[in-house]
Amino acid sequence: ERYLAKVKALLHQELSEENGDATSLLQASNGCSKNGAYGSDEDSERAGPDGEEDSAMEMEEAAASSSSSSSVPTPRARKARRSRSNGESKKSPASSRVTRSSGRQPIILSLFSKGSNKRKSEEVNGEVKQEAMSVEKEEEELEEKEQEEKRIKIETKEGLEIKDEITQVKTTTPAKTTPPKCVDCRQYLDDPDLKFFQGDPDDALEEPEMLTDERLSLFDANEDGFESYEDLPQHKVTSFSVYDKRGHLCPFDTGLIERNIELYFSGAVKPIYDDNPCLDGGVRAKKLGPINAWWITGFDGGEKALIGFTTAFADYILMEPSEEYAPIFALMQEKIYMSKIVVEFLQNNRDVSYEDLLNKIETTVPPAGLNFNRFTEDSLLRHAQFVVEQVESYDEAGDSDEPPVLITPCMRDLIKLAGVTLGKRRAVRRQAIRHPTKIDKDKGPTKATTTKLVYLIFDTFFSEQIEKDEKEDDKENAMKRRRCGVCEVCQQPECGKCKACQNMVKFGGSGRSKQACLQRRCPNLAVREADEDEEVDDNIPEMPSPKKMLQGRKKKQNKSRISWVGEPIKSDGKKDYYQRVCIDSETLEVGDCVSVSPDDPTKPLYLARVTAMWEDSSGQMFHAHWFCPGSDTVLGATSDPLELFLVDECEDMQLSYIHGKVKVIYKAPSENWSMEGGLDMEIKMVEDDGRTYFYQMWYDQEYARFESPPKTQPTEDNKYKFCMSCTRLDEVRHKEIPKVAEPLEEGDGKMFYAMATKNGVQYRVGDGVYLLPEAFSFSMKPASPAKRPKKEAVDEELHPEHYRKYSEYIKGSNLDAPDPYRVGRIKEIFCNIRSNGKPNEADIKLRICKFYRPENTHKSMKASYHADINLLYWSDEETTVDFRAVQGRCTVVYGEDLTESIQDYSAGGLDRFYFLEAYNAKTKSFEDPPNHARSSGNKGKGKGKGKGKGKGKSSVSCEQSEQEPAELKLPKLRTLDVFSGCGGLSEGFHQAGVSETLWAIEMWEPAAQAFRLNNPGTTVFTEDCNVLLKLVMSGEKTNSLGQKLPQKGDVEMLCGGPPCQGFSGMNRFNSRTYSKFKNSLVVSFLSYCDYYRPRFFLLENVRNFVSFKRSMVLKLTLRCLVRMGYQCTFGVLQVGCWVTPRR
Repeated sequence: ERYLAKVKALLHQELSEENGDATSLLQASNGCSKNGAYGSDEDSERAGPDGEEDSAMEMEEAAASSSSSSSVPTPRARKARRSRSNGESKKSPASSRVTRSSGRQPIILSLFSKGSNKRKSEEVNGEVKQEAMSVEKEEEELEEKEQEEKRIKIETKEGLEIKDEITQVKTTTPAKTTPPKCVDCRQYLDDPDLKFFQGDPDDALEEPEMLTDERLSLFDANEDGFESYEDLPQHKVTSFSVYDKRGHLCPFDTGLIERNIELYFSGAVKPIYDDNPCLDGGVRAKKLGPINAWWITGFDGGEKALIGFTTAFADYILMEPSEEYAPIFALMQEKIYMSKIVVEFLQNNRDVSYEDLLNKIETTVPPAGLNFNRFTEDSLLRHAQFVVEQVESYDEAGDSDEPPVLITPCMRDLIKLAGVTLGKRRAVRRQAIRHPTKIDKDKGPTKATTTKLVYLIFDTFFSEQIEKDEKEDDKENAMKRRRCGVCEVCQQPECGKCKACQNMVKFGGSGRSKQACLQRRCPNLAVREADEDEEVDDNIPEMPSPKKMLQGRKKKQNKSRISWVGEPIKSDGKKDYYQRVCIDSETLEVGDCVSVSPDDPTKPLYLARVTAMWEDSSGQMFHAHWFCPGSDTVLGATSDPLELFLVDECEDMQLSYIHGKVKVIYKAPSENWSMEGGLDMEIKMVEDDGRTYFYQMWYDQEYARFESPPKTQPTEDNKYKFCMSCTRLDEVRHKEIPKVAEPLEEGDGKMFYAMATKNGVQYRVGDGVYLLPEAFSFSMKPASPAKRPKKEAVDEELHPEHYRKYSEYIKGSNLDAPDPYRVGRIKEIFCNIRSNGKPNEADIKLRICKFYRPENTHKSMKASYHADINLLYWSDEETTVDFRAVQGRCTVVYGEDLTESIQDYSAGGLDRFYFLEAYNAKTKSFEDPPNHARSSGNKGKGKGKGKGKGKGKSSVSCEQSEQEPAELKLPKLRTLDVFSGCGGLSEGFHQAGVSETLWAIEMWEPAAQAFRLNNPGTTVFTEDCNVLLKLVMSGEKTNSLGQKLPQKGDVEMLCGGPPCQGFSGMNRFNSRTYSKFKNSLVVSFLSYCDYYRPRFFLLENVRNFVSFKRSMVLKLTLRCLVRMGYQCTFGVLQVGCWVTPRR
């Protein structure tokens, strides 16, 4: 009572003395908020970007009164609902019970002391300061001594007294403040509907202890339980209440869980088989959670929709809410049951219209116990966002061969009518499961540090993981970010049929309308959302076959629009070649670039360079060397729409196909290219005027390689008709033609030769060769592999889960692996003599000595498990094969003739084999090889039948020097290894002798220490790669430890393997935040490449890097490297080919 009396005295004294000054001071300092309420300067400083207040006190105990003191009035009642005054909001006893756990509460006097700082009267300030000190000390003593119930009563009385005093202030100042919100559940603290959790009974158990209770066990002491603990246990919970950590009862369907807000629930937990919602037989549990996920199931035609929670320990199916939580839960029931109706109706009715769906909803009777008696169209549209998200989630849980429900016509109509925003909560829903004990301690991964070029390319894909520059918020980038760029819709080409396409310049339009193709408008298509969260496709997508730009028919010429300019410059047979031509009053000459009209008007205009023009019996013609647009390369829709690529495709065309003249600029790399990394270069290479393009690379359509354009110059003789594509294609065809050389002698109707060539490779008598597996067979027939049993029909009632085995495919099975090449030694090269006495050089034959592999012997495949992969067995068996079966050249030597160890010999180069024994297939025995077999350099005159003198040990090295080019001693490349680990990738380059690792970056200290021990001369940075890159880009020479940072021009090779967890097919949570940050390290690695501009760049990752997100990461990576000016390609390698014991 003494404490309350002093508080009242302070209020009356200050209100009576400062009544006039307080009014004028509030009018000068308070600002008007958006909803018309006024707030103090202190309130506006605490307000966040969305208007919420970040109070220094705990929000649940004093936020309602933090914005009010004797000088700050209470908020007025809002129109939408009745607001409770600050004093009333403090009356709930439950509030005090919940908030005691968060620490010591601020007392009311502290609020008055804050308000007194704004007052101008020194006399009053002095009194307030002195009395505040004494009263605060007395209040602290009361707080330590009095019991819990007494404190609650005192706080209630305080609230009543303050309410009376504040009512007096309300008559003097009409200002209002913004109603405060709870920082967790986002409910208004002055809302009369806000309820507090009343607490758990005394016998309630914690979750781990509750789960071990015998009443929840499915087995007795004599029965064995489950042998696997991969799945969480499932129970039911009744009389439940859901609340946040401040004790506010709140709904769980408003996105709080998705935003990592900790929600808990309490109730009576019952075994999974118990369907009785009463409390009998249940185990009272308290503070279960936090809730990691909530879900809906029961889409099997039953009456009720089952709702469940998932915590770190178990899954819980909800039964009946508690009395206090029932009103909140009832509001969620309508949309939950509506989503059940929609999903079940569309399961078997995929072609229905929106009207059919609406009729189904309106004729469905809601289950008993709900607060409504019918479903309406208004309720469907009101809850459309929730219903669509549940349909998406249902599609995700389905099998891969099931058509998604979301793309049905009625769902598309619902999305359009209700204005549903696809992907609104999907990305958030995939965030990592929270670990409450680490929330405050773990700062999380840093955002990727990028150069401007890499940022502009990857910003759409890793918008939340890349550190943004506020200066880059221009309109163009903002428009770009609206497209996801990942889904099938964004990556498909323009249709060429809609109005927007027909207006594009590339389709022959004017280009005035800047609208995108109507079929590529990403936000309004359901396919986009289905793609964003689909699981990793383990199959590498097939690359589209190269698009041939051939015309299917001849076009009728209109000679009135085409006329030659000048006289012919050359006459070659029946062709008269010209230098210039006029088409539609536009003059073209040889070397100009033109757009060509396709036969199909829905296809974009082709682009080509005119390499020759002539007139003959076919009409007025020109030779077109085609350009390939970036969309037709592996880059797809990620490419620059103005970038073209040279390809080896050309064609003779009629001049009437020319649509108009265009400008194609060659962007050659600058002389100072290596020092331009990291500069603020524009992503646009040329201005988009509809007629200007650029190219900087030649594209190999077969191997998806980007290379520098070939430098083939015309001669004076063919300058008037020189075509670079024709020249290169002629060279390739010429190399592919098999040829024989160095004839020896003729006999037995054959002409023998010492050498044959194919694809630029020379093959001589005595050389080892690779042959196709079907080129010849062995005497020993291999055991046929076990055939997979055929899938037979089973009784689904007896085996209800058998449908899950929808495929007999075994990942990684060797049954489908192709056989390795056969290996042989050339004994003779010959051609048969024709009837006219000339050799048939188009049909070249080889006489081959067979080599056995260990698995080709009678020991079968098991023999290869313990044998060297390069080990062969000599045999006296011979056969004749066609030269077309030869696939390459190899080296086969006798192991005893080597001047070095077998290991060093095998590691010294590719395609090296050896044999130590001969195999006799008839006796199934291993013997010593004959002398002529040991003479690996027996290059006689063709018919020597293997007779010759054996060579000494030095002969092997002599022969190898003839077959293999001399090893060039080149200086080792100065290398930076990012994500180095313990140094495996660097060690491979060291063994290859091409690099010297001078710098390495590894954040994990044990791995970094191992790298230091393996490479003593390397500077190892044990820091975040993003932090180091930021230091280098800011001009720093050393890091925080004084280690020298590599500068521009220092790094000649950059290698690294960014973390693969986010791309791996074993990671089923690769769409969560943690994995996204791991994946964004690819962007950091590319930024290193862009800044340092090394001569060579290598990125290594798992196989699924190619197929992840429809190959989007791979395409963006290639797009970055091409834009930097690198020649680049990619490949999926089988590491077993490099004798590595893993897939």
